[in-house]
Amino acid sequence: MIAQVDEYKKLINHRLDENVKSFKLLFEMKHYGNCISIMRQELDQIMKLLFLLNRNKVERKQFMESSIESHKWFVLNKENRKEYITEEDIAKYSESLSGWDKSIYEFGLAFGHLTNSFNYGSKDPIKSMNDIYRKMLYDYIKGYHDKDYPKDFSLDDLIPILPMIFDSISFHLQSYMKEL
Repeated sequence: MIAQVDEYKKLINHRLDENVKSFKLLFEMKHYGNCISIMRQELDQIMKLLFLLNRNKVERKQFMESSIESHKWFVLNKENRKEYITEEDIAKYSESLSGWDKSIYEFGLAFGHLTNSFNYGSKDPIKSMNDIYRKMLYDYIKGYHDKDYPKDFSLDDLIPILPMIFDSISFHLQSYMKEL
């Protein structure tokens, strides 16, 4: 019988492997919007994994089991009732992060606004982002991938860096899974 933590890792690795292959194919085909969507999936997974690693052993085990069974994560409150973990709970936790973890969380927040821009073929969604989100993207890229990244960047500047960012996300996801 496979141990729960190994089954959970297998689940995460399976999706990551699929997404790595899909990202490479889609990037070669210049389907950048789909690449960005795949990156968002893995950014979300990193935040969930960081949240999981910050929980006690009982909750961690319960969350892994819930994932394996395709159920929502929950905790039992004082009345022994289920309280489901929401995106807001994970976002609230993410605000306490530091270093790369905090930077990638902020990058993910800003990056989420790109996935809402379906017209990127004719209008640059970077140029219409608010200054706070543009700065989050810029700070992450300049700090972790390209110290000479232009401050007034565009989607055309971002596209060549997407594979580096995706590789970094994949690397960190693998590293965090080793901590389970």
